Amino acid sequence: MSDYLDRVNRIPISADLLGEVMDMLRSLPAEERWSSGSRSARLFQLLERRGLSETADVVAVAVDLRVTALLRLQNHAGLRGWASPGGELAHPDLLKAAAAEPLVECADGEPGFDMDSLRLRLLAGAEVHGRA
Repeated sequence: MSDYLDRVNRIPISADLLGEVMDMLRSLPAEERWSSGSRSARLFQLLERRGLSETADVVAVAVDLRVTALLRLQNHAGLRGWASPGGELAHPDLLKAAAAEPLVECADGEPGFDMDSLRLRLLAGAEVHGRA
């Protein structure tokens, strides 16, 4: 799978696109959200609206793998500060980190993020809010 993930990791994905896809998924009824056919169709429509119809097939795969990897971490304790009270992962700093972080093959054989690496990238790129 590493050759496949290497190719997927070379496809540039923006944090804005990840955020838009996460918003789109949240707006779907639950039965459509997890239906791969419906999810794929909606993703292709979104990419076409963004003018990415020529590369929609490869971009859709890269986006879907990153979104799925994020969703797999939805309840991870290390991401609590970047999740909304409902557990949704839509914080702009998290989306930036997820867009840049390479996907790896996880212990279960599925593509995902190395949590330690993602957390370091997230902390390094996080905007500081507030004052001391």
